Amino acid sequence: MHALQSRIKYLRNAETFCAVFLPLLFWNDWRRTEGPVAWDLRIAAAALMSYVLLQGALYWHLKLQTVTRHQPLPGCFQRLYQIFKYSNVIGIGAVLALITQRSAAVTTEDLWWAGCVLALVAAEQINYYHYQLMYDTRAAFAYLRRNGRLRQAALALDLKRGKSGSM
Repeated sequence: MHALQSRIKYLRNAETFCAVFLPLLFWNDWRRTEGPVAWDLRIAAAALMSYVLLQGALYWHLKLQTVTRHQPLPGCFQRLYQIFKYSNVIGIGAVLALITQRSAAVTTEDLWWAGCVLALVAAEQINYYHYQLMYDTRAAFAYLRRNGRLRQAALALDLKRGKSGSM
């Protein structure tokens, strides 16, 4: 049980760290850019990235509580994460629309930054709500080799369990 708790703490802390420090690292690089910067594009994509990463941090925090307290996920979990899931899709669409609308008026570097960060957001959306994309343990790689397909994401499984009433 201790190994599971350590793993969940690691995931929670890593998501929180990335949600806070990646935008700061990006901003530090962006402010050194010579010439104009399309701050609206870059900040919109970075803010969406932090929003999605913080969802992951909260999920792992709630999951840690279920393991340590031997209790189910809180009653608000299903509704909250359904809202998150759909708000992420709306956010991705909105940032994509902003990139498209501003593409003729901004630099290639601005488009590159916003597009790459948005791609990371889309990958995290898949990683949390659909299929696990991060395979960083032997057991995870063994699952992938054995089954020849991606594993369903832990959050997606918890959402599915909640719909069936077996949470």
